[in-house]
Amino acid sequence: MQDQVLRRIFILAGLILLLWVLYLLKPVVLPFIGAFFVAYLFSPLVDRLLKLKFPRWLAISVVFIGIGVTVTVALWFLLPLVWKQLIYARDSIPAGIHWVNSTFLPWVSSTFNVVPLELDVEQISAAIMEYVQTNYSADSIQAIAARVAQSGLNFIQLGGVVLLIPIIAFYFLLDWDRMLQGFRRLIPRPYETTVLNIAQECHSVLGAFVKGQFLVMFLLGIVYAVGLQLIGLEVGLIIGMVAGLASIIPYLGFAVGIVAAVIASLFQFGLDWMQLLLVAVVFMVGQMVEGYILQPFLLGDKIGLSPVAVVFAVLAGAQLAGFLGMLIALPVAAVIVVLLKYARECYEQSACYGLAPELITPPQDSQVAYAEAGAIDLATEKDQDSDSLNTPNTK
Repeated sequence: MQDQVLRRIFILAGLILLLWVLYLLKPVVLPFIGAFFVAYLFSPLVDRLLKLKFPRWLAISVVFIGIGVTVTVALWFLLPLVWKQLIYARDSIPAGIHWVNSTFLPWVSSTFNVVPLELDVEQISAAIMEYVQTNYSADSIQAIAARVAQSGLNFIQLGGVVLLIPIIAFYFLLDWDRMLQGFRRLIPRPYETTVLNIAQECHSVLGAFVKGQFLVMFLLGIVYAVGLQLIGLEVGLIIGMVAGLASIIPYLGFAVGIVAAVIASLFQFGLDWMQLLLVAVVFMVGQMVEGYILQPFLLGDKIGLSPVAVVFAVLAGAQLAGFLGMLIALPVAAVIVVLLKYARECYEQSACYGLAPELITPPQDSQVAYAEAGAIDLATEKDQDSDSLNTPNTK
């Protein structure tokens, strides 16, 4: 008994040490985790090509080349439109400042009876320069320059990581079956069936959710972009694309999209209530399409979380791992739900869950029947006892 307890303590200490080492190596481990998820996401496509008698390396190459060609064609058509709208947004900044000074601020002043204000670009620039000169010395400027240079190096490093992930994912896919078999051999034999069942359920839930979520993002971005372009918003394509991509985090795409669209509409059309109403209609239609068409048909109830639990999972992911945590919050929550479901089933089948049988009081009208049944049982037992006494002993 003592040896078993010590063994469990050593196993727990080993797991804690392993997690601590992985935490220290987080900058190195994160690209491999990202590559593993990329390989996991595209492994079904590779398996389909393998069924067509493709060699494994050729199937993986075809998948990656197809992804690269698709992204390149999309960027080839979208980049000119996005660039044109960015130029328009830059040229609209003076007109937006003029609208704020001539329309918005006077309306705020007259409506809420406050002191009238006016944005002066030159005065704002002078105030910023004066603040920098007053509060930052030469050493501070050097520190800021060093920080900017470090940010540039971090950006270059991030670009290298982005380029490294597909390469690692390629090698993961090349050894995918052997790697999974190696993981399977690590499972203790008595728990193999249970662990494989849990892994299969996590795979089905996670795979369906991830693929469905990407389709929801893409289609919702198209709905927002087309709707905003139809109502005449010049930067509608950019806003729609950003809102669609941001919808990977629940409720963020809607919030970012409608705020950006309202601001762009105010800059382009001024305080036009009909245009603002059309913007609201576009996003209401997008939410209806997402809630009644895209989510039920593409996702369904894959996670099994309530909206409150979804918000909690996203906020917890942001607190633990920043923006990356927000991205992976819902897939991780899907896996946790499966594990908690299995833990609950084990608990319900354990001895700790058992309850003592309760004393059930029979209804008033059936107490006579219970008494008669008891009297009959007593009479039968007395007859059996008398028969046993009257029976002669043959020994």
